[in-house]
Amino acid sequence: MKRRSLLLLLAGSGCFRVPRRELAFGRALIGLARDAAFVDESQVTWSLTELSRLVDEAESALASSPQRSPATVLSELLFGRWSFVREVADTNLAFVCLPGVLERRRGSCVGLGTLFLALADALGHSASGMMMPGHFYVRVQEQGGARNVELLRAGDAMPDAWYGQRFPVPGGSAREYARPLSQSEVLGVVEYNVGNERRRQLRLTEARAAFIRATGFFPELSEAHASLGAVEQLLGNLESAEASYRRACNANPHLPGIEQNLSLLAAERTTATTPRACPLPPSY
Repeated sequence: MKRRSLLLLLAGSGCFRVPRRELAFGRALIGLARDAAFVDESQVTWSLTELSRLVDEAESALASSPQRSPATVLSELLFGRWSFVREVADTNLAFVCLPGVLERRRGSCVGLGTLFLALADALGHSASGMMMPGHFYVRVQEQGGARNVELLRAGDAMPDAWYGQRFPVPGGSAREYARPLSQSEVLGVVEYNVGNERRRQLRLTEARAAFIRATGFFPELSEAHASLGAVEQLLGNLESAEASYRRACNANPHLPGIEQNLSLLAAERTTATTPRACPLPPSY
């Protein structure tokens, strides 16, 4: 999705009629869930109202503890008073998309991470999504410097070295990893997870649309390009598949499985075989 589409998404969400708060990034995340046919308008309204309520509580908690780390206060609210918990096994979009996370009080690293980012955005705190292979977390800028927030460990402040050891980057580095992401790029990570779940469900047309949106939001997300190529290949769109695989290689030449996918594609073109399932990059 292009930047103009993102701006339209943010602007179009103004008709939701939620209380006073702007909730710009929260609206974008909830609008994404609506556009993916994950929630209807009544759930959109409930989600925005609930998010606004949580922001009000967080604002009061932060005001009463001005000397404490805002990231620590928000983490204690999330995993203490509000009883959110992590989900590390189930890929259901209820644990990825913000409305489901708010309703079930459970989320993946992406689900909990985007909730944290939506809260920080509404409260005026500087926070960014961060990505490593197969993992998503948050980095907050505080008075003492940058602080990582590990949502799968109840908001613990884990050092950069911990992420490098636990989620090593093939080839040592890639442009998509270990750097603050823009809000648009975070939306791309969510869309990538939507696409992966739709592909697992064999809803290939919906998966293709989600991966296209993911690459529009986050052009350097090599996994999204590779996954789009795999879906195009399964749909028989071989030229489009090769183009997506090449874009994945350009974004990250060390992406696991990409050379294998290109070899499968070449074999398919020469032998006219039935499209084969290609390796699926990890969700986050």
